Amino acid sequence: MHNQFLIEWSKALENGDTSTIERMSPDYYVTFFSENQLPEYFDGKEAVEGMRASVASARGFTKAYDNRTIRMRNKDNVVGFYEQVLLNREQEEVSRLFTIENWCKADEQWILVREVEEKI
Repeated sequence: MHNQFLIEWSKALENGDTSTIERMSPDYYVTFFSENQLPEYFDGKEAVEGMRASVASARGFTKAYDNRTIRMRNKDNVVGFYEQVLLNREQEEVSRLFTIENWCKADEQWILVREVEEKI
């Protein structure tokens, strides 16, 4: 499931279509942490709008997913940990985030419940 999600992210960066990566629960939220700053919190609607804008501005860029670890909490809940690296067209690092994703299975579909992103 997670491998396919990352493949869909790569496609979104190529074609600008985020519909296949908009897999959020109704109460989804994401929190971003940056050094020496208060965290920024975004609800699901704000997060999707931000994701669409990010994909639109990064079309043609690529992402690398380093040091990925996936752990099952139970049969219907999964946590993913990894470093997310955004590379420009020249393959130079633009940003690096440590990501924690919480997924749950609902109606036989895996959906994101929440994310924590920390700039590194």
